[in-house]
This record gives sequence, structure tokens and C-alpha cells, in this order.
Amino acid sequence: MLKNYINPADRQQAGGQLPRLMVEGLLLGGTGLGVLALIFEIAADAFSVAAYQTLLAIHGAGGYHQIAILAFIVLSALLFFGIVPAYKAGAYLRPNAGGSGPLVEAIGPPWLRWLSWVGTSLFFIDAVLTIIISSISASDVMMLIVPKMAPYRIVLAELFAFFIMAVLVAIGPKRAVPLFLIGGGLFTLFTIAALGMVGFSSLIHPQWAFLTQGIVNRLEANGVVQQVIQVQQDISAISTVLFFQLFFHSMSSAMLGFSGYEVIPASGKHAARPKWVVINTALTLAAVFLIGTGVVQLYAAQQWDIPATEGYSTLLIEYEIEAAQVLGHGIDPDNVVVTNDDRQAAANLYNSIPVERASEELFGEAKSHLASERDRLSEGEFINEVAYDIALSRALKSAITGTPGDTFLVVAGLLLAIILLLAQGGGYVGGAAVAANAARLGRLPQFFTDDRLGIVVIWAISAVLIPIIREVVVVESYYAFGFVSAFVITSTTVFFVRPDVLHQRNIEPHSAEARSLRFAGLRGMIASYFMAAVLVTQKTEALGVIVLGGAMLTLFQLYIANGGIRRRAEAVALPAALPTGEHNASFEMGIQRAHDYARQRGIVDALEDLIESGALGKFDVGPERHRILIAYLYNIDPSLFNQNEHHDDYERIEEPNIKLEETYQLAYSQREQILTRIEHFSHFGIFMFIRNYHVNWVAPEYGRDAADVQQAMVNILFPQTDHDTIWAEYCAFQPTRQPEPIWQFSRRRYLWAKAQWPNLSGRITTIWTLQDFDLIPKNIDVRMVITVADGKQFRHVKIHTGDGNDNDLPSAS
Repeated sequence: MLKNYINPADRQQAGGQLPRLMVEGLLLGGTGLGVLALIFEIAADAFSVAAYQTLLAIHGAGGYHQIAILAFIVLSALLFFGIVPAYKAGAYLRPNAGGSGPLVEAIGPPWLRWLSWVGTSLFFIDAVLTIIISSISASDVMMLIVPKMAPYRIVLAELFAFFIMAVLVAIGPKRAVPLFLIGGGLFTLFTIAALGMVGFSSLIHPQWAFLTQGIVNRLEANGVVQQVIQVQQDISAISTVLFFQLFFHSMSSAMLGFSGYEVIPASGKHAARPKWVVINTALTLAAVFLIGTGVVQLYAAQQWDIPATEGYSTLLIEYEIEAAQVLGHGIDPDNVVVTNDDRQAAANLYNSIPVERASEELFGEAKSHLASERDRLSEGEFINEVAYDIALSRALKSAITGTPGDTFLVVAGLLLAIILLLAQGGGYVGGAAVAANAARLGRLPQFFTDDRLGIVVIWAISAVLIPIIREVVVVESYYAFGFVSAFVITSTTVFFVRPDVLHQRNIEPHSAEARSLRFAGLRGMIASYFMAAVLVTQKTEALGVIVLGGAMLTLFQLYIANGGIRRRAEAVALPAALPTGEHNASFEMGIQRAHDYARQRGIVDALEDLIESGALGKFDVGPERHRILIAYLYNIDPSLFNQNEHHDDYERIEEPNIKLEETYQLAYSQREQILTRIEHFSHFGIFMFIRNYHVNWVAPEYGRDAADVQQAMVNILFPQTDHDTIWAEYCAFQPTRQPEPIWQFSRRRYLWAKAQWPNLSGRITTIWTLQDFDLIPKNIDVRMVITVADGKQFRHVKIHTGDGNDNDLPSAS
């Protein structure tokens, strides 16, 4: 079951291209995003939460670092040995799927399709929550840099959400990649270097833990930290039941750090080819980063006894210790001097605690860490301890100010704020991509197929909820359901992959390779189902809202797809072919619209292939005129041609499910019919020229009737076509008024014929002119040679001279 399921040819190709694919797209000069570029792009979503993962793990563990570390180890094992293999298998089978919901439609069995509906709903909710969390978190971090902005933190969060939305809408998601590359790249590289120093320092200097309490108390006194979770008793004193309660609760909180991981396959739509190699490698490296940063942060937090501080990242506390002791002047406990001013400030704080407690009792707010200390210590002990913390804070500031540590903290804070700000991109782009796929399936309104409009909708919902929610901790319980459900759906789909999908990858359904691939899905199922069970049992208070929100969105999809609540889309016939030129078609249900757009995409790709192959070159008409003609004849949305503007970059993405792919293939198979219809209207234009111009040479008195002149013109303008065939077609031609899109194409052929006729007819019109002036006998036998097929063939054309015999005699030469 551990046999490599990847085709040997694919493995060889991957091995040769991986070095280039690692850096492809970093300077935006390649054909797509490479491994590092893809990681940096999604880093803004996944890696930003990693900065808070330690805080969440310790918070969930009730302050017990040992429990938090154990929970994180188990969670990391589930990710690396369960989720990663399942996602890699899914990416290999269908790298263009773009998310868990679309993956079900692309490779899953029909009975599993309901997961696609649910997955789309939960992912959309997750995208909205991403915007809310990221914008509020970025605003909170800005308070550390500009504390005076605290009264305006929600307004600032709204501005952040609007700013990223406006950028994405203005320049488009794909062109916004540099923004994410720069932000994600800087944050990732800085974090690797900075955490390396933190891990080394915490290993050899555990005594620096004396700085922690002073930093935490200062943050709480300044209002930056809302709540501090610290251990109240030794871990050996707690019961086994409480131990496991804290263990599972820590897991449910810490798994939030894996948010954004599910965006990697969706972002891989723009990856360099072969896409599966880029996505697979990025999945592995991103998991290593998430796990590695979490391990280092938790180890340093244990060594330096850093508690869970809601509102302030554990990572930034570790950075502050590093800035003072390594990059600053350093602090020795013996050199911390407590002054009378420090004691007076501590006494004032002691006296203000009862007022704070009264407010807590009145409004039901959580008791602060300092209030807890007030209850535990006597007045003298409290003043001594807090006065020391105040003196320590002053010593910290003195040790950091004017040193590289000062710059280090500013850079760390700014990068964290920027990465949290850019984290909205993952929600906007990922959510809009899933919504676009649902619209392509006919489950959401058609306007969602435009990613920019989907981004605007996500922003509008988030903008309403930001001032209502206000705090990140309020959303934390709801957030994990979205990506954990994506883990569940992806893993289950890979395990139950359809046999025809395996055949497409040259994998026999009952072979060792197929068993290995399904084993990857099984491992993912075990890991994701366990994570989901922990989440449901530990975040029960959020389950009702998630179920209700997911159910409402799913019902909305069903309503759009079926055209109503009761009707079943599968039982309704697809719409018949629309009349030519019917661009504003209205469909009874979304599923009909989805099939019609699949048909349109098939026609578009068939036409583009004809253009690229040169089959339309003989018409001497630009590609844009061909597109306008076919758009009219086949009722094509003109915007569908835009995806093919840059042919070198274009790669067709498969239809989202089997039925739509069948509709697409049926339309694509009409290539010959498309060519025939183009040729018909090309002939229409030339025939119009012959009809309008032949009268100039009609001379019955010399035996040149209208039919004689028309035959001669047809022979001259269609030298490669059999005379009887083209003459019969001309005889059947009726000069009718054509709609403008058709006539503008035919007019090009009319003008072509008008321009070519003087060049081709010089000899024949000379003979006719001489006849008109009685300068040659009427019955003279005149023949002329025409070269065709680029001069490789010749045709003999007899010129009518009034003897009643005007035949086109093809030559064998």
C-alpha cells in the first residue's frame, strides 16, 4: 500500500524539472507560479495564523505547556502523515480542480456529490471568516505600533478589508500575485531566521524566563492583552479526566494554525506545469513550515514560561525577549532597580482593581490576570511584585531602545500586520474561486463566474459582520469547521475515486498503485475524521451556527440549480438549441445554464483550435471577425473568448463534472460544422460580389449572357473548387439581408473578391473588351492558365467567346 502510485514517466519528468519549478515565477518571468512562489502566495493565509498557533494551543491547554506540546505533536502527525498524502493524491489526479468541493465533482463517485454542495457552503463561510479574522487581527497588531489608534480599531479593520478587496477587484486576482509574493516571502524568510534565533536562545538560556512576567503585566496594564491564561497548579495534581479535557481542547484550538493549508490546491490553478509537481512539493514544504514554526514557538514558550495572552501573539513576546537579550544591551535580574515611583504606580494599580472587578461583575466580563493577582496576594506582596514588573519593563525598554533589537521588533510587528492584512487575499481569492466553480455548475447565479464580483460579495458580507463580531476570539470557534471539512471531503473523495479517473492517469483500478493511492485517502480520512470529532466535541457552541449557515447556503444552491425547491434538476431536460443570435437567454434553472455554458466553451475551444491550426487561413479574415461570427451563430458569450487571448499561457481546465464534460465534448466535436458554416458565409460574401458586379460584362449581342459571365467569375474566384459543385452552390444562393455580425464577416470576403478580381481577370476582361470593339473573331478559342495551390497545380480556364461552349477544363499537369 506504500507503492508509488505516480506514473514512472511523470516521476522522471518531475525530477528533471523540479529545480526550475522551485523558483519559477518568483520574478514573475516564468510561465506560472513555482513551488516557492506558490508557498509565498498562500503564506499570507496559512502562515499568518501560525503566528498565533502557539497562543491558541496554550490557551486551549489551560496554560499547561506540556499538554499544549503533546496536543500539537499529535496534531502535526495527523497533518503530515494523513492530510498531506491525501491532498497530494488529489492534486496528482486533478491539479486543476481548485478546492475540495470541485474535487468531488471531478473525481468522486456520483453518490458522493452531496459533499460538493456542503463543501462549497462551508468553504464560502470560511472565506468570510478569513476576512473578518485577518482584518481585525491586522488592526490589533497595528495598535502595538500606533496605540493611539485603539478607539478606531474597528474602523481600521473595515478599511483593511476594503483596501484588499479594492486592489483585487482593480487589478484582478492573478495580477495581484506580486503583492502576495512580496508580503508572504518577506514574512516567511524573516520568520525562519528569527525563530531560528529564538529556538537556539531558549535552548541555552532558559533563565531568561524572568522577563516574561514583566512583559505580560505591561501588556495587560496597557490594555493590549485582554486575558492571561496561566497554570494554577502543577500538572501532576490535575486528574486524568481534566488532563484529556485540556488535551482535546488544546487540539481544537491549535488546529486553527492549519487554516489556509486547504487553499494551496486552489491557488495551484495558476501554478507552473506540471502543476501536480508544484502543488505536491508546496504541500510538503508548507506542512514542514507550519509544524516547524509551531514546535519552536511552543518549545521557547515552555522554556521561558510564556502564558497564553489573548490579543497578543506568543511569538511577539519571544521576539521581545530576543530583542533585549541578544540584539539589545541585555538585562540581568540583579540590575533591575525598583524605585519609589514604581511602588507608587503599583499601589495605584492595586487600588484601581476593585473598580475593575465591579465592572466585571456588572457586565460579565472575564477577570483579568492582575485582578486574579489582587485576590491571591496581600497588598504588600502585590505592590512588590508589580513594582518589580514595572521596573523590569523600564529596563526592557532601555535595553532595546537605540539597538538592532528596536529595529527587529518594529520589523516583526510590521511584517505580522502586513501578513495578517494580506491573509485576506486567501479568503477573497479562494472563496471567489469556489463560488465561481459553483456558478459554473449552475448552483450560484452566473455573475459569480467573474472572480471580481465574487470578491465584492464576500467583502460586503464581511463588512457587515466586522462591527458585530469585533473580537477574533469570538470567531475562533467557528473558523476551523471550514478547513477541517475540506480535509474530510478531500480525503474521502480520494479514497472513493472513480475508476475512469484512475485510467486517465494510467492506473489500473485494482493494481498496487491504485491501492497505494486509496491508502493515502484512507490515512487522510482517519486524520480528518479524528480532527472533526475533536472539533465537534470541543467547539459545540459553534456547531449550531455552522450547521445553520451551511444548510442555508446549500439550500440556496439547490434553489438556483433546480429553479425551485421541489424540482429535481436531473429530471428536467436540457434546453433545446436557442435561435441564432439569442444572446439574452433565460434559463428555467441553473443546471440548464451550466450545460449551455459548457456547450459554449466547447464551441469556443473548437474555434480556437481551428484558428491555431491554420484551417481558417484561406478566408483571409482576422481571428476576431471569426469570433464575432461564431458568437452570433452559436449564441456564445463574447467574454468566453477572452480566456484565450494569450494562447501560450492558456490551458483548458476540465469541466467540473462528468455530465458537463459530455456536453462540452459534444459541442467541441462540431469543429467541421463550424468550418462549414464559416465557409458558407465566406461564399455568401463572394457570391454577393459576383451578383453585383457581373452585370458590367454582360453582352448578349456577343453571346455573353449573365450566366456565362457568372460562371467565368466563379471559376476565376474559386480556382481550387470543382466547377459543378461551386456552380450549383452559386445557383442555390439567394441574396438576403443578413444580421450585422454575419454581414460584417461576409463583407470582408466581398471586399476580398473585389480586390482580387482585377488581378485575376486581366486576360479574360481584355478578351471581352476586344470582343466589344469587334477586334477579334467571335468564335476564337481562348484559354488561360491559372496557378493554384501555391503554384503547385495549374488549371486551364476557357474564356467564353460567343460559341456557346464555356467549360472549365481542369488540367492534370
